[in-house]
Amino acid sequence: MNKVLDKKYPYLSNFLKTAIEQNRLFHSIILYGSNNYIKYAMAMEMARLLNCLEDGREDCSCQNCRWIRENKHPAVMTISKIDNKTDSSKTVISEDQVNMVLDTLVNSSDYHRVFIFCDAEFKTLSCSEMQEYNEFISVGFNMPQEKDEDKYWLPKGINTGCFSTVAANAMLKSIEEPSDKVTFIFLTNNKDDILQTIVSRSQAFYVADSKTSLYNVAFFEKYFEQYPDFNKDYALDFAQTLYNYQTENDIEPSYIIDCIQYYLAQLLKANINNSLLVRKIYNDIEKTEKSKKMLNAYIKEQTVYENLAFYFSK
Repeated sequence: MNKVLDKKYPYLSNFLKTAIEQNRLFHSIILYGSNNYIKYAMAMEMARLLNCLEDGREDCSCQNCRWIRENKHPAVMTISKIDNKTDSSKTVISEDQVNMVLDTLVNSSDYHRVFIFCDAEFKTLSCSEMQEYNEFISVGFNMPQEKDEDKYWLPKGINTGCFSTVAANAMLKSIEEPSDKVTFIFLTNNKDDILQTIVSRSQAFYVADSKTSLYNVAFFEKYFEQYPDFNKDYALDFAQTLYNYQTENDIEPSYIIDCIQYYLAQLLKANINNSLLVRKIYNDIEKTEKSKKMLNAYIKEQTVYENLAFYFSK
C-alpha cells in the first residue's frame, strides 16, 4: 500500500490490502468522511493494487501501475457530473453515463475494472484547499482532468441528488448482480447521502480527516478517560459537560462533534491491534456522523449530545 496512506490510515490501509490479496474485497465499496482528496487517493490506490502486474509495492513500474498513477488506465474510470460524460447533462450522473459503464461490463477483460463515483467541480482553490490538493499529489496520482484555466479539479462527496433516478436504478441491478473482476467505489461525506439500497449492498469505511491543526482535543482527553466503559450516569454528565463547554466558549456544536470524531480517529490509530476496541471506535465514529445529521435537522444540541453519549455507553 502507499506509504502516505499507510502512515495516516494504518488500520484501513492494512484491511483493504489484505482483502485484495485474499480476493475478499466487496464488489461495492463506500468511502465516507470529509476529506475528499484522501478518499479519492484511497480509491485510486485500491484500483492500483487490484491491477498491479507484480507484487503491489509502492514503487512498482508495471504498465498498469504507471497508467493508474497517470489517471489514464482504460479500466479505471472516474464517474461524475463532469467526468466521462457521454451527454450534455452538467448537474447529474446521467442514465447515459451509467449505461456506458454497464456496456463495458458486457465483455470480459484481463483488467480489474474499477469505477469511482463521486461529485466534482472545477474551482479556484483556497489556501487550505490547495494544501489538500498538494497532499493528494504527494500520494503519487494525477487528477482525472487537467486544470481548466486557473481552476483545479476538485473531488466532492456524492449524494442522492447527483444521480438521475433512472441512472440510480440502473446502477442497482449491476451492484446486485456484479460481474467478475469489477469494483464500484462511492465517495461521500456521509453514508446517509447515498441511496440506502446501495449502502445495504456495499461495504462502508470511514476515512478520518487528517487536518490535526483544526481540532483542539485537549479538552476531551480528561472526559474520555473512562472510554469505552461509559456507564449511563457518566454518559449523562458527559453530555452536560459538552453542552456547557459549547455555551461557555461560544463554539459551534458541529465543531464539538468534529473534535470528538477526530479524537476517536486518533484513538483508533493508537489501538490498532485491539480488534474489539477498533470495532467499537468505528461504530462510534459512524454515530458522530449521524449526530451531524441531527444538528442539521435543528434538533437541540443537548439532545444530540445526550444521544451520542448514551450510544458511547453501549
